[in-house]
Amino acid sequence: MKFKSIVLFMVILLAGCNAAPVPEGEGAPVEEDNVSTTSPAADREETVTQSSALDYYQTVIPYEISPSRGLTSTNMVSSYNIEAFEKGLFDISRNVFPTDEYVFREGQIFTEDMVRGFLNRRYTREEIEEMSEEELAESNAFSNLGLNPSTEGEEDPEVIAEEAPLYLSHILEQNYLLRDEEGNMTLDGITIGLAMNSTHYYQTEEYGTTYSRSLDEDEVHEQGQAMANEILDRLRANERYSDQTITFAIFIQSDDTAITPGNFVSYAVAEGGEDELSSFTEVNEDYVLFPSSEGAEFNEQINNDYEVFNRNLGAYFDSFTTSVGYGRFIDGSLQTLAIEIPVEYTSHGEIIGLAQYVQNLLGDHFSGSAVEVSIADKSETYALITKNENDEINTHIYE
Repeated sequence: MKFKSIVLFMVILLAGCNAAPVPEGEGAPVEEDNVSTTSPAADREETVTQSSALDYYQTVIPYEISPSRGLTSTNMVSSYNIEAFEKGLFDISRNVFPTDEYVFREGQIFTEDMVRGFLNRRYTREEIEEMSEEELAESNAFSNLGLNPSTEGEEDPEVIAEEAPLYLSHILEQNYLLRDEEGNMTLDGITIGLAMNSTHYYQTEEYGTTYSRSLDEDEVHEQGQAMANEILDRLRANERYSDQTITFAIFIQSDDTAITPGNFVSYAVAEGGEDELSSFTEVNEDYVLFPSSEGAEFNEQINNDYEVFNRNLGAYFDSFTTSVGYGRFIDGSLQTLAIEIPVEYTSHGEIIGLAQYVQNLLGDHFSGSAVEVSIADKSETYALITKNENDEINTHIYE
């Protein structure tokens, strides 16, 4: 059979790809030479940054960039989703790895090739057998790392959109290290975020119209949980990652036209030495646009407060049109509110006056919530006003 005849060819290719051939339904172990749990910069002393804020992790320095770092902006559908995904993953991690005990490092286990492999479709044995050696090499099918569903030979894009959409969009890894009295650091915790799609995009012909199909949220969530368990199996297959606590968090993106991001829906933990995830804990997180009918439905008081905020700005500054903001809610309570005030720059004096007035308004609005207001045009930010949960306000005007 062709499948047997290409085994040697596959083994040769695998030597350069850090992967193992995987029959349908079996997970590929994570290879040992993908990561070192010590600093790769052996000629530089490894230490950590100092942080006076308990909400933030200390960071390993020299700073180590993740080998898959550049894929985040490529794989996710918008900058709104990227920011919410990255920031929210820290919040999930803080539930498991306390900031006063652990040191943060960008993920070093998953390489760019591995992440790309995970995002591929899984191939059936029949599909692999029908491929030529060139097709196998081109599609990377020999490693069969893909977590998205197989098309099972279907070629019609509309049928694929209905029966085998792309669920998984991106994987983000964080590493958490413990530091002993001598300053040596060991990898003790791993957080893995799965960014899932809410919409499947496809074309019926090359360079043709792009169509979309909304995905069922419950099905997306279920697929994400199954993928998390599969990745856990692959990590535990390598004894180097048998003792770490591993956390998985599932994020569902908003579509590419939304001006608010998606949100995390759940997370689960496998304690060190455990081969199964705990039951997934629901995350009640929402991002809501203000002012809007949706905002009024979600929280009428905050939406009304925001409308008053806009009216006050419009009453004193002729160049002001309207501002748009989105609030992040956890369990129905406003945690943060991001506001952008668009301006057409006329003078530095007006920017100063507008920033000062916004500072005064924040003293009267959104009490007890963290707020960040940026005054900007399409290419430049002129001022930033922030208020923390204790209603302490800081203003910075860029010179």
